[in-house]
Amino acid sequence: SRYPGVVGLWVQDSGAFLRFYGYPKVLWPYLRSTNLMERFIREVRRGTKVRDHKFPKAEAVYKLLYLESERQEGRWAERKLKGFSEVKEVLEKMLQERYAPRTQTLTHNS
Repeated sequence: SRYPGVVGLWVQDSGAFLRFYGYPKVLWPYLRSTNLMERFIREVRRGTKVRDHKFPKAEAVYKLLYLESERQEGRWAERKLKGFSEVKEVLEKMLQERYAPRTQTLTHNS
């Protein structure tokens, strides 16, 4: 009764908010953590500070973001997440179900 607007929004969007419960329990700490995103943002800030916020075109900003994401991916590729090997097959199956190509039928009116 005190915050009806907040409760309404939470109930409306609770599926997105609690989505990580659909993943294997061993991965929940990684999904709830923001450490990776915070690290990425810190590295992007460092990259922009060196360039003194001078970008000749908007594409230069996108290029910086792309290059930093590639660099971060390389750093994390060597790191193994605890419990990931146990649930790798489950995650692959979940991704296949979510992103499987959907067959579409076309109807032609003659």
